[in-house]
Amino acid sequence: MRTLFKNLFLSCIFLMSTATCVNVIAHESNLDNEKIILTVAVEEIGYFPFNYAENGKIKGFSVDFLEYVEANSKYDFEFIVLPWSRALHLVTQGEVDIILALFKTPEREKAFHFIEPSYGNEANQLFSLIDNNVEFTGQLQQLKPFSIGTVRDYSYGKMFDQAGYLKKLPALSEAVLLKLLLGKRTDLIIGNPLIFQQLMQEQGVSSKIKSIKPYVDISPIYMAITRNRKGATEIKQTIGKLTQQFKKSVSYQTLLEKYQLNYK
Repeated sequence: MRTLFKNLFLSCIFLMSTATCVNVIAHESNLDNEKIILTVAVEEIGYFPFNYAENGKIKGFSVDFLEYVEANSKYDFEFIVLPWSRALHLVTQGEVDIILALFKTPEREKAFHFIEPSYGNEANQLFSLIDNNVEFTGQLQQLKPFSIGTVRDYSYGKMFDQAGYLKKLPALSEAVLLKLLLGKRTDLIIGNPLIFQQLMQEQGVSSKIKSIKPYVDISPIYMAITRNRKGATEIKQTIGKLTQQFKKSVSYQTLLEKYQLNYK
């Protein structure tokens, strides 16, 4: 992935001569002519295992997928780290080009071009305190007596999103949801089980919380591009073809296993 241009200009301060600085900038400009830079919004707290920070670098399933697109197209990707709600807004406005790991909803389809096919799937699962007796066999009506913590502006699949009869308590992040659950301020929380498992291990609270099966939802996730970028349709078609090609490869199956995303 490419670094921001500002890093180049900062480095010029330390160069011995103006001529050297100009030559470096000119060389970088020539490189930019070879590739089209697309900005990609990623959540500032990460979204494991799709994107997360490790040793100062952004890694994850989505990042590995973008590397394949980079290697087989005229596009390079530049990450812009943002809060989730801000990321949705800026991509809608066309100030950032692409957003990752997005569920498709009718409202979102008005704002974005969803790149077909999807590049993966994501599960959403319920969690409760270990001593909470919740009976759930897959029918959302069974959850009516309980409060359910959610992350603001997240989608949890069509059925859950449209279940207006459920008591949903929006919060800023999965970490906040975990605090609410441990503090008994909500009965249940819902989200990506891989994220919650990671947070519980980091905080040493795995013995206090249980996951509830079956999953509430398993839905396809998409890369989406703003409708306000020139050439958006061409970008959508090009990346769509590469997505279709990559999903047929052994490398793709290897990534699914690596990131525990091979849902059956």
